[in-house]
Amino acid sequence: MNASDRRIVLAVDDSLLICRQIKTALDGAEGIFFCEAHDGEEAVELVKQYQPDLILLDVVLPDTDGYDLFEELKKVDQNNASIIFLTSRDNDEDVVRGLTMGACDYIKKPFAHGELKSRVQIHLQMKKQKDELNKVNEELRSNMQKLNNMAFRDGLTGLYNRRYVVGDLAEDIQIHNEKKNVLILADIDDFKKVNDTYGHDAGDVALVCIAGIMGEVCADYKVVRWGGEEFLIALMNVTEEEAYEVSETIRRKVEEYPFFHDSVEFFCTITLGLHCYSEEEGIELNIKYADKALYYGKRHGKNCSIWYEDNE
Repeated sequence: MNASDRRIVLAVDDSLLICRQIKTALDGAEGIFFCEAHDGEEAVELVKQYQPDLILLDVVLPDTDGYDLFEELKKVDQNNASIIFLTSRDNDEDVVRGLTMGACDYIKKPFAHGELKSRVQIHLQMKKQKDELNKVNEELRSNMQKLNNMAFRDGLTGLYNRRYVVGDLAEDIQIHNEKKNVLILADIDDFKKVNDTYGHDAGDVALVCIAGIMGEVCADYKVVRWGGEEFLIALMNVTEEEAYEVSETIRRKVEEYPFFHDSVEFFCTITLGLHCYSEEEGIELNIKYADKALYYGKRHGKNCSIWYEDNE
């Protein structure tokens, strides 16, 4: 049997006789590692050390109440152990209290060895099935995250892609009374010359680095690789002055950033068109206006930030 298949059972009882009876009852049960604690403090330490799968917990202990210890054990339990209360009390209220707290079962003393062994094995099997289900769910969540990344993230830069804009951007943009939402469409100037001069690998490096600059400046906003050398930036809840400063910060950082290819240094510039988002216009028209501002800037010298309203 693999070590990973071994199930750890912890008995917490101040009676050495009871612990010995439990151990005897579980002897011969395949795959069970048994350990015991005789007071609350020792129980907490053993849970930290072993992270058991199942705990047989006495209600009456010399240094604590079993119900209080239940809560303490849950705090240090990282394995979501099943807990069975084990006690000589026969009051139904005690049983209800234990189960209400989250115990999986309640065994009364004195117990028959066969009954205890059977219940322990049943709960260990249920715990194993639950662990396997949790593992499958975690793998599903991980795979869903990977699929989401593939669907909504650009493979080269790691930024959002156009699918995100179609799917979620309009929902992410909220209308604010005092401030505005601003869309910025940015395009690397003369990018074809970079590819023609230094090669597409150098162009990819430039795209990744410029995407990194945008991601750093716009850490609180949304940055999308719109296609090729174009980027769309959505600034939420900003003033026009703040939006323009973000745009200019990106422009200056790109302009000053040195790129290298085969030990040859080169530089890039970027032109950015800005437009204040209007809910009535819809996402496509808002982007169209930012695009008009961008290409106005392209026709008038490049390497600039310009508002759509400035050139209607």
